[in-house]
Formats: sequence, C-alpha cells, structure tokens
Amino acid sequence: KSGCHEDEELLLDSDSDEQKTEESSQKKLCRKKKTRTVFSRAQVFQLESTFDLKRYLSSSERAGLATALHLSETQVKIWFQNRRNKWKRQIAAELEAASLGHVQRIVRVPVLYHEHAGGESAPAALAFAHALYYPHALRLT
Repeated sequence: KSGCHEDEELLLDSDSDEQKTEESSQKKLCRKKKTRTVFSRAQVFQLESTFDLKRYLSSSERAGLATALHLSETQVKIWFQNRRNKWKRQIAAELEAASLGHVQRIVRVPVLYHEHAGGESAPAALAFAHALYYPHALRLT
C-alpha cells in the first residue's frame, strides 16, 4: 500500500518502535515542501508600509491585512517574522559598521617608486613613501 494516505493502515500493530519509525518515515516521504510564495510589488509595498508602522501585528490586524492582500494569515505571519529577522540583521550590521568607524584601522601598503634619471632623488622619494606610511609624522612643505 502507498504510505501517502493517512486513513490507510500501514501496519496492524502500531505499538512497536520499529513500526512507528517506518510509519513516520513513510509520512516524511509523502510530505512535500511548500513552494516559495512570490509576492507582487503591490503586496510587498503594503507589507513594508505596514511593517514601518508596526513591527508586530495583532491577530485581527494580521487577518485584515491578509484579506486585503489576498494572502493567507500564515503567509502574512511568516512574512513579518522574516522581515523582523532581516531588520535585526540590518541593525546589527549598522552597529558593527559604526563601531568599526570609531576604531582607526591602519593598513600599511608598500609603496613602490622608481628614481627617474632627471627627476626626484632617492631621499625625496623615500620621504614621499614615509609620508604615505606615516602621514602624521612627516609634513612636506
């Protein structure tokens, strides 16, 4: 028998652990993952606008929004959960970027130079390279 119909009996004695495992594995094989919902631009706009006003919806607000957008309440609920997670990630990234802005990071990059035949001398080129490494230490006037 196919294990995809819940009303069918797979095994007569369901007390055995081995049989329960087989039954649950049959159900897992039949359960299909729901396809990803693609929201229209208008739906996303309305969802985002609502999210800007309120991060959390009451059940009646969720029901009303779902009806207005022709979505299920579950779709609206999951959208808000995902959007709150995205919002939290964005805030964490902004805080991290702000904290890195206060810490001065020094990255030293070697400067290659060539002494030109009629151009600048080696000490001037070295002074220029030194100024690139340590801009606060040497001022060229």
